Amino acid sequence: MSCPANEPPIYIETLEDLEAIAATLSTEKQVAVDMESDSFYVYHDKVCLLQLSSSTEDIVIDPLAVKDLSPLGPMFRDPSVEKIFHAGDYDIACLKRDYGFEVRNLFDTMAAARVLASPKLGLAGLIEKYFGVVLSKKLQRANWGLRPLGDDHIEYARNDTRYLHKLREILWGELEVKNLLRHAQDEFRRLEATPAAEKVFNPDAWWNLPGARDLDPRRRAVLKRLWIFREKQSASMDKAPFRVMPEDLLVRIAEARVQEVDDLRRVRGMSPYLFRRFGRELVAETSAADNDPALESAPERPRGERWDSESMRRYEALRAWRKDRAAAQGVDPVVILPTEDLRRLSAAPRENPDKEHWLDCLTAFKREEYGGELLGVLDRPGPAAPAGGKKRRRRGGRGRRRSGEGGVAAHDGGQPAQG
Repeated sequence: MSCPANEPPIYIETLEDLEAIAATLSTEKQVAVDMESDSFYVYHDKVCLLQLSSSTEDIVIDPLAVKDLSPLGPMFRDPSVEKIFHAGDYDIACLKRDYGFEVRNLFDTMAAARVLASPKLGLAGLIEKYFGVVLSKKLQRANWGLRPLGDDHIEYARNDTRYLHKLREILWGELEVKNLLRHAQDEFRRLEATPAAEKVFNPDAWWNLPGARDLDPRRRAVLKRLWIFREKQSASMDKAPFRVMPEDLLVRIAEARVQEVDDLRRVRGMSPYLFRRFGRELVAETSAADNDPALESAPERPRGERWDSESMRRYEALRAWRKDRAAAQGVDPVVILPTEDLRRLSAAPRENPDKEHWLDCLTAFKREEYGGELLGVLDRPGPAAPAGGKKRRRRGGRGRRRSGEGGVAAHDGGQPAQG
């Protein structure tokens, strides 16, 4: 199979044309898929362009013109048609959210490259590596919600799918040679189960802003109010939050704890536009925070999410096992088991003493491939307590571990670190 001929793509703007192309695609063995959204620009992001490539044609669909993409639903859920994505988790989540599409039988070229331990994972890097073609990146941050789209936008979009058929063929062959095909297919099934995209606002996420933890408790209360205020403005204006107001500016306003509108002019980063648009409201939020509780520390995790020492010990033992297994197979550790699976396995004995259920969180392939070894790690007894029943004091005074490889962040609430 070769890449589609270098001809203009088929551009779909009507339901009638979409129904015709959907009927054609339903007879294909493989269809390459990509999409563009406007998430970099708006609060309520949406699918703005859908690109599909058959074995002979590139198709670009304008969902803002067609709106009803339901004719494509049968093709997406048909297990006899393989859908080829690159880094498809976000695409799948958006297609499920906007159109209710279920995706069955997919091949993801980024996931395949990761299983193969490729140093290049991005689509542009893989295309350059295998085809010697350098793709333009100048429209990487384009606002795909604007109309009309130029010819350069259409060409940029179609290049995201036109090479996927051949790339899939190459990666499939390498996976077979290295006996890693089942590992990749297991990840593909995981991607199929990606839930629909959902925008969830965390009113306490401001704790992660640079400088937030350096504020005193009263100024933290101000920052929380400003954070929530910006979110409400972003939603009503349908603009990405950082485009409404920069996060570092929120921290500086909280630090200044302005009491008068004119005080805002002296806050670094306060532009004339922001001053005119939000000045009085920002001061009102700052003043209202005087009636809020002072915020001494970040909220604790729910008790059910906290980790006991045995769960933490099992997690570290599982990470060590995964690292050794990955080295033996010459793959990235997350190919053996995703970190989220390690977390679930670590907590399983605490949640259910019955060993038969400890591996329930894993896919059938992972249970078959590693089940015996994993049960051995989970059932391994911990180190004996020091003689005399006293805990040994660790270096560093209170025994805090630094965040990073194998560690836990001081503010992480007792959860194991990523990686």
